[in-house]
Amino acid sequence: MRSLVRVAITCLFIHFYSLVYARDTAYPFLQQTPRPDTTAPDDTQKASTAGTADSLPLVVGTDTMYRSDVNADRLSMYPNPSLQEALKGNVAGLYVQQPSGEPGSEMNMYIRGSAVPYVNHKDIFETQPLILVDGIPLIMVHPFAYDIRKYDFNRIGTATNLLNAINLNNVASIRVLKDASETAIYGPRAINGVIDIRTKTPETGKHVISFNTYFGVVQRPATATINADFENKFRRPFYDKYATPANEEKYPSFLRDSTNPAYYGPSNWTDVYYKNSTVHAVDASLAGGSKRANFRMGIGKMRNSSVVDGVNLDRYNAIFLINMMPLRWLQVSTMINATRLERNRNNNLRDRFAEVQYLPDLTNPLPPNKDFYNGYLTQLQKSYDKNKSNVINGYFQIKMNIRKFDFSSRLAFDYNEDLRDVFYPSTILVGNNYVSNYFGFSQRVIFDNTLHFRQNWDNQHFLHLEGGQSFQSDANKYNYGYAYRGPNDLIKLNVLKSDPTKTDYLEPKGFSRFMIYKFLDKERHRLLSFHGKADYSYQHKLDFSVLLRADGSSNSQPDNWWFVSPTFSAGWNIKNSLLEDNNTFSALRLRASWGRLPRLNAYDRFAQGPQYTVDMGWSTEPAISSYNAMPGLSRPYNLGYIGYGLTWAYADQLNAGVEMALLKNRVQIGLDVYSKTDKNMLLAVPAYAEYGYSQQYLNGMTVRNTGVDATISASILNEKSALQWIPALNFNYNKNQLVALPEGRSELTIGNRHLQVGKSIDQYWLLQNEGIYNTDAEIPKNPNNGMPLSYKGLALKGGDPKWKDTNGDFVIDDKDKVMTGHTLPLMSGGFNNDFTYRNFTLSVNLYYALGRKILNQEIANRFDFINREATLDMNGVKEITFWAKNGDYSKYPVYNPWSDVVPYQLNQDLFLENGSFLKLRTLSIGYDFAGADSWKKSKTKKTFTRLYVYVTANNLFTITPYTGGDPELVDFNGYDTGYGFPIPKTYTVGVKLDL
Repeated sequence: MRSLVRVAITCLFIHFYSLVYARDTAYPFLQQTPRPDTTAPDDTQKASTAGTADSLPLVVGTDTMYRSDVNADRLSMYPNPSLQEALKGNVAGLYVQQPSGEPGSEMNMYIRGSAVPYVNHKDIFETQPLILVDGIPLIMVHPFAYDIRKYDFNRIGTATNLLNAINLNNVASIRVLKDASETAIYGPRAINGVIDIRTKTPETGKHVISFNTYFGVVQRPATATINADFENKFRRPFYDKYATPANEEKYPSFLRDSTNPAYYGPSNWTDVYYKNSTVHAVDASLAGGSKRANFRMGIGKMRNSSVVDGVNLDRYNAIFLINMMPLRWLQVSTMINATRLERNRNNNLRDRFAEVQYLPDLTNPLPPNKDFYNGYLTQLQKSYDKNKSNVINGYFQIKMNIRKFDFSSRLAFDYNEDLRDVFYPSTILVGNNYVSNYFGFSQRVIFDNTLHFRQNWDNQHFLHLEGGQSFQSDANKYNYGYAYRGPNDLIKLNVLKSDPTKTDYLEPKGFSRFMIYKFLDKERHRLLSFHGKADYSYQHKLDFSVLLRADGSSNSQPDNWWFVSPTFSAGWNIKNSLLEDNNTFSALRLRASWGRLPRLNAYDRFAQGPQYTVDMGWSTEPAISSYNAMPGLSRPYNLGYIGYGLTWAYADQLNAGVEMALLKNRVQIGLDVYSKTDKNMLLAVPAYAEYGYSQQYLNGMTVRNTGVDATISASILNEKSALQWIPALNFNYNKNQLVALPEGRSELTIGNRHLQVGKSIDQYWLLQNEGIYNTDAEIPKNPNNGMPLSYKGLALKGGDPKWKDTNGDFVIDDKDKVMTGHTLPLMSGGFNNDFTYRNFTLSVNLYYALGRKILNQEIANRFDFINREATLDMNGVKEITFWAKNGDYSKYPVYNPWSDVVPYQLNQDLFLENGSFLKLRTLSIGYDFAGADSWKKSKTKKTFTRLYVYVTANNLFTITPYTGGDPELVDFNGYDTGYGFPIPKTYTVGVKLDL
């Protein structure tokens, strides 16, 4: 309460201060809305200085007309809880990969492809773009959260997508920066591109109260369910054709008794599992002030829900910004933005077993009947899984303007923390209860200083010089512990002070120290940077820019701390130079740039050389932290050997583009051609097995991404027409190629990922399936020795797959696998259509991805039922969704499932499908009451400056040749595991109101 009073008093003081000085016009420095200073200012800043006698646009040699800007106000009308979902299909060159529709779950973004081959889950962290909020580079959760996971499904902790913390109602603009001329100023963190977000600021001289809200319904999907009768009929052809009496004796017990109502009764589990739900959001803000002082404050609450398991995400957000100008040449600004995320996670058996790292009896799956499924949920309700994330960032900034010099100094920070508490009772873990606690945080502190000098000679020559220094300090840490076999299901926390020998309630019997496992890790990183930049423009026709940066990283080895990187760019305004009187071209500009950006090491261990670690694990059991509760010091065998002599990886990027406007700006076209080559990258290669290591990190991998970005928009109808239609198409074509491997290797296999020089790094490595050998007589024989074709030493027989013997050696093995398909699309983008008629608006947004393939692991698991049920591992887990039919079973051959060659193994093109798709993402209709004639004549018009009511529908349909589920819902490696929650159809009604 006291905090609210203080905020209110502060706002009143600012308001009074602004009224006192409202008529003061002697302070031109604040004539533009004050914004946080960054080295790449926004269009508003540039427009205010271009062409004046004493100023120069801060950025020349880069885009001025065609830019990857996104309409943030429109995005806030859609129920997009995360930044990634909001940007889907809206920017050429930006592809969003969504593994699941579960609210708050992780999503991945790629700007102009990826240069990192995905060997495991944590590799995606090295390919994500830099996110800036008012110039603050956000820090994400560190990938070391995967290091102690045995199963690579989710990281420890909440695993919440922290970009859900960005409230689009507070956002004024979003720009996606892709080429080196735009990104290099932000240093090595920008090597994967930049998403620059600017929050709303108060409008000088105006006092605005805004209220935005929407409410919607999430529609449950239609699902084709099956029961044990269907599953029995599915399996009988395999048993009738290939089974021996011994195989028949092992027929699953849950399929044997056709009178069992749990399995052979109604398959109505979807009545419980899928349910319609609601989404809503409420946001309010207050802004006001004058040139001398202004402020903006806002609060908001959002709920995003799924149709599955009652899963949802709640967000609570507050932001406060204040700008003051005590002197005509001095401006002081501060901003603080805080968010709370509370996530209700899924109840998947797989994710629960991965957390517990313990598998119970998997013989009988969950029944498909809702009565029996409800009984399981009743027991599950005795558990809890609390996931909370707190995010806070802000800055304090001083700006000075003395004649032709501008100086800014800023202290900024970004902090996030995750808290997860889990308890599972013994009733769902075969008598073994479980508890775990996690706390982790990531924090970044930034201190930077920038000096600008501008000179203008007779509006002919414009010069801008800039010099700057930045220091960024990062810290990432987690504490994680779990325990088994508590004394009962009432003690749901690890009691730290307990004596198992006493029964007194003041000294309760807690978890035995022999069953408690503790983990902790901490990473620290320091980045010190200096840069100098010179921009020159001649009559706004020709412009040139040079940037030189020096970056020193504590994650680099001591003899390679520093990296110096240059960037050059140039532009030619053909319209101003040659076509001033031409009426066809409203604008025509060519530009080109080349730049080099270094790549930071994700871990501080790369700076240390050979080392020891507190670890008792091994390759198949990495999560063993101690023995008898005592940690041990050993070599980091699981992580790989790190020697000396490691140097910086870096990327060289070449970009050429043209932007034009035709017919009085009615048609606008932008085209970019680029080549980005990432060089000297680290890769873990097989080495030192005799010393306990399976791999060693070496420099030397080179990957090149080449492609085209294009956008085209047009105003189709006559400008005097009441009906207007503006279509806008964007697309990106991108292809990567592996150019080199460490030590001059031509190919390398790491796990299931095969890398081959000359091929793409996102290709699958698969056997080619050509059908089935129906009899032994069909098996080819080697004419040299008469031996039949074999698979890794096992002779093929009737009922086995007909795999192509690529090299003709009559042995099917890894040498016969081929590189095929792509996990990332070759082409992606969106097609937006905006219609207006008087005060009505209609927006239609289509999203597409072409040239990608999906490996249908879900269907492979369905057919490989013998091997899945033969061993006690994660492959044997059957979710309640096992009782749903996805895919066309009839197109797959009936192989012998008992064959030792594992005929339904995943690594064959039998399960590779076309994953291209076209989606209608949003359809929105709105009406602007404030613009209506009757409203303009009304006295109420003086009260309301904006009243916009809209109805939006999301994810209405998908067109795809893929026979599985939603083609969007695949893992980072291109596998459709069937675990992706559906992206549901959502219908919302909303209001945007300004007073």
